[in-house]
Order: sequence, then C-alpha cells, then structure tokens
Amino acid sequence: MGNKNSRLKHKKSTIKKIPEFDQIESEQERQDKLLDYYLSTDINSIDRLHMYHFLKRYLFRGNFSSPIEDELIKGGSKVLDIGCGPGTWLLDLANKYENSYFFGVDFKPIFPREIKPNNLEFIEADVTDALSFHDNEFDFTHIEHMSLVLTSDQWDVVIPELVSLLIYCTYIFYGVTKPGGYIEVSDRRNSYVGEGPIFRKMSDALWASCSKRNIDTNLIYNLDSKFELQPNIGKIHRIEKDLIIGPNGGKIGLIFQDLAFSYYISEMAIKNLSEEMGISEEEYKNMTEKDLVEEFKQTSTECVHFRFWAQKQLS
Repeated sequence: MGNKNSRLKHKKSTIKKIPEFDQIESEQERQDKLLDYYLSTDINSIDRLHMYHFLKRYLFRGNFSSPIEDELIKGGSKVLDIGCGPGTWLLDLANKYENSYFFGVDFKPIFPREIKPNNLEFIEADVTDALSFHDNEFDFTHIEHMSLVLTSDQWDVVIPELVSLLIYCTYIFYGVTKPGGYIEVSDRRNSYVGEGPIFRKMSDALWASCSKRNIDTNLIYNLDSKFELQPNIGKIHRIEKDLIIGPNGGKIGLIFQDLAFSYYISEMAIKNLSEEMGISEEEYKNMTEKDLVEEFKQTSTECVHFRFWAQKQLS
C-alpha cells in the first residue's frame, strides 16, 4: 500500500469459495448461508467495502473521532480493529502511523495475506469467542458496521471483551495527563428519512431478513447505553453525519447510491430480498435497476452515520 516497510509473503490464499445458494439442507444451514452472503468474500463486495471506507473518511473528515492521534504519531500505541473485513481502515492507519502497531480480527479471511505493512497483523478469529490477547493490551479498540452481523446476545459478549482489552496506561503529553485507552463504535442508523415507497419496501425486506438471523435492527439506537453499563467506562461522546442518497445529495450522494445499488443487485440481495418481498427475481431486478434509480431522482432520502467513543478509566 505504499509503506516503505511493506513485505511480501509467498503464501497460497486460503479464501474459501461460497457454495451455491440452493444447496441448503436445513434451517440452520440456511441461516449460516445467509450470514455468508452478508459477509460475502466476492470481489465486488470487497471493492464496495473499500469504497465505503473512503466515503466515511470523507464524511467524518478522518478515520476516527477518538482523541488518540497524538499517541499514534508518538508511536508505541497498539490498535485493534474488530470485524476488520478487508482491512481498509487498518491499512490506511498503519501506513500513516508507522511507529504504532495495528491488529485486525475477522472470522472471514478477506484481509490481505501477502502485501501489508510490518506494523500490521491480521488474525482469523471469531470475535464472539474469547480473543487471544492479554487483558488491558490496547490503546485504541475499534469496531465498525457490525449492527447487522452480531445478535443482541453476541453484543453482550463482545462489549465486555472490548472493554477488558483496552490498556491501562498514563501518558504525559503537553503537560496533560491522559489516562486510559479509547473504544470507538462506528455504524449507521438502520432506518432512513424521506425515502420513497420503493426504497422503503426494499429496506423493510432487508430488516425482516436480518430479524430471521436474530438480529435486533433497533439495537443500534441504544448500543451506547450498553457501553455505559460497563465498569470503568467514562463519558460517551457521539457524533452524527448525514447524507442524501442519490443526485440530490451531490457527489457523495451519488457515490452512496452506487454503493447501495452494488449491494441491492448482488446475488445475495436478488435471491434473498426478492423472496422476502414475494416477487420474482426478474421483477426485483427491474424494480432496482429502473424504478429505484428514478425514485432517487425525486426524493431526498437521508442516511445517518454515527460514531460514539469513550475512554476506559483507571480503576
């Protein structure tokens, strides 16, 4: 990625191909299969995640909102990204802050295994299991866009784990003592404002599909309150940024529209959402590729992204 410390590992890729959608034999296998599609490893999905990263960086004017940059520049800090996906966020940071150390965890190995900076390590692991790190190890722990992946019960496991991983330390910088590490959650609201009937119907189908995987799509609205219940967590800080989907939202609106279309016309969406809506795949594709495009021209559908962060206090 341009870092002078990049290294090349000559290893055969271990990324697994996704089996055919109709090879489902049980309800449990169906739910596992749906999750596979939500966390797809195909190249279009990975490209979409890369582009989405840069859109959010532009929207928030930075990769994070926690006041941790001085420590990253100074060096020696350790950063953990939970559910890192293709690793775009970490690659961006590892190249910028070459004297700090970055770790990404995901149970889908779509992160780069061959070319990456020396200060970045990716680990294949399930975040709902106990992570193989020491308690109080990280200066900054980050988790992004997991609201449609983790169930409410899984969040109850993950949140205490994230809190326990934050390091206990004291820095002296510009004469000010800064105790503790930071945890930051980034996501978007699972609802829209001002959407048209077509996009509303498609979104409702998506939320209904998520609920079948025991996903609480409303949890994201009070997730920060779950963190407040954890011991040694300081004040929760929150920032929100909104955008208009489509041409009425300018260039960023058109980019997000392209990302949305890329998702909604994916194989997973066509098969799963058309079934959820009770229409044929052909009807679904026509509605998405023709009617939805025209609807976005007539509406100002608002999508809200947010970040919240807090510092782990010294006990």
